[in-house]
Amino acid sequence: MRQALLVVALAVAVAPGASSAPTVTAGTPNSVSTQIARTSTTVSGQPLKLPQGPAEMVGTMVEIPPGGMTSIHQHPWARFVYVQQGPLRVRNDDTGDTKDFQSGELFPEVTDQWHQGTATGPKGARLIVLDIVPPGVTNMKMR
Repeated sequence: MRQALLVVALAVAVAPGASSAPTVTAGTPNSVSTQIARTSTTVSGQPLKLPQGPAEMVGTMVEIPPGGMTSIHQHPWARFVYVQQGPLRVRNDDTGDTKDFQSGELFPEVTDQWHQGTATGPKGARLIVLDIVPPGVTNMKMR
């Protein structure tokens, strides 16, 4: 649960390749905040898009057994993924690209492109997923 809350806090500034210089939080001398990600695009370079109007946050734990796969799916809005346990390989059916992600990585998934994740390590993969969607709506379309 503690890691899930950390992911929620970090998803606001999501992106690969961010600065890792620690910053001491004002007024809390025992806290250190380290930016681990910041971007305005998905892993395939698309602009991040969020729903207009009222929205709710949905956090989900996804567990994929060794060699297992997600369904082929897409997302209408930004989806942020923290790889709690990996590795994870994501194949984008629309572009043909494949990307590998390791434990500890945080990234924004592609939107409106068909893709599928595969757990490529001996322990499988565990993901913490954060969606911001219109109330009562899912951020998944499946084939």
